[in-house]
Amino acid sequence: MQQFTLHVLKLLLTAALCTGPAWAEPPSNPAPDDVDVALVLAVDVSSSIERTERHFQRQAYAEALRDPRVVRLALGGRTGRVAIAYMEWSGRRFQKVHLPMRVLSTPAELSDFADDITAIPDTPNDPMYLQPTALGNALLAAGAAMRALDVTARDYIIDISGDGVLNDGFGVQSAREEVLASGLIVNGLPIELAGNPMSHDSESAETVSRYYEDCVIGGPGAFHLVARGFGDIRETLIMKLMLEMAHLPPQEKQRIASLWNRDHLPPRARIVPVFAIELAPQTPAPRRRTDCTRVEGAFIIP
Repeated sequence: MQQFTLHVLKLLLTAALCTGPAWAEPPSNPAPDDVDVALVLAVDVSSSIERTERHFQRQAYAEALRDPRVVRLALGGRTGRVAIAYMEWSGRRFQKVHLPMRVLSTPAELSDFADDITAIPDTPNDPMYLQPTALGNALLAAGAAMRALDVTARDYIIDISGDGVLNDGFGVQSAREEVLASGLIVNGLPIELAGNPMSHDSESAETVSRYYEDCVIGGPGAFHLVARGFGDIRETLIMKLMLEMAHLPPQEKQRIASLWNRDHLPPRARIVPVFAIELAPQTPAPRRRTDCTRVEGAFIIP
């Protein structure tokens, strides 16, 4: 077990518990319709994810959006509003924006949005759930969902999750470059599964998270948080949404994400209560960077 030294993340804790947003001096006179964060939640429902896991994912997203700590940060910024869209994706022709971009300004509105996620119908024979993993197409569809927003935001973020690497559709590098060029940030939530065919040996044990780190995320302060199995998604989402909503310097968000992703964090030190534990300083082991042009299938569009 690694040695830990207690380090309270003052900005997140203060923002979650105090009556005023203490993480930054709010700019004066925001426009009446501005939002602090515009967020597209892009959720993988490809063939590697079973029906019970799809249901679990939707419940996790809904519960995270209702969590008081997330609500406090989402609505505690200079405008008191966020904009969120929820989409699901799988193969190259299968991206569905179930909940288009919606401006939310009260806990009740966030709760209603969460209810709408859990109400999404799930038909077992829907061809969407039988498709490969078209990450590039998903990024482009998320960018299109963001363009439906007609108000100004501080940050425009695509939050994309998945349990595998690209094996269909547009190349992920070209898709990422396109959305980054339009001013969006791409954050990732890779799901590492025991027994994943991508993780048969120790060398590839973290293939999905490395792929997201090297090939998917991008933009100022971009980060990924690793969920180690579907049972870890809810807690990971809570921290991820808190980081995305908080007005922190980009490098601070990346630092916190790096701490989260280190192994062997005691569960209660991660999210309950809401303060993070800083690990003793370590030098990361060198590793080979992922080849983002390599694919696992034969249906890739350059």
